[in-house]
Amino acid sequence: MKRADILVSLILFPVCLYVFYESTKWPKEALIGAPTLIPRGVAFGLLVAAVALLTRAVTGRALALEEKLVGENRRRVILASLLTGGYAFIVTWAGFLITTFSFLFLFGLIVGERRWVRLVLFAAVVPVVIYLIFAATLNVPLPPGFFR
Repeated sequence: MKRADILVSLILFPVCLYVFYESTKWPKEALIGAPTLIPRGVAFGLLVAAVALLTRAVTGRALALEEKLVGENRRRVILASLLTGGYAFIVTWAGFLITTFSFLFLFGLIVGERRWVRLVLFAAVVPVVIYLIFAATLNVPLPPGFFR
């Protein structure tokens, strides 16, 4: 894991720095305050995690893998990656609520959740709560999709 941890850290550094650089170009709108707060906060958190990961790897304290990623586990990772990529591609077209519900429902199935009530409840409540926090309370526009 040492090499993988170092590689991931070295990939995360420029990505985080790029987010900081790009966010300096954003206009500061008087009504909503600093729109850079969330992307910079996430980038800062990732930067801290990358430094911690690199430090652990260089000092020889990198975590070891329990087992190789094969069989069912590999299939789950591939499916989750494809699902996440598809979500990012479709969310602006189909809209936040329906796409996020579908994403969370299918993701739950992929990771092995089989209790239907829990699966549907989670997939329905999370997007609604996110919508209420960001769109309704903070006035952050979310993709409406074909519900315009």
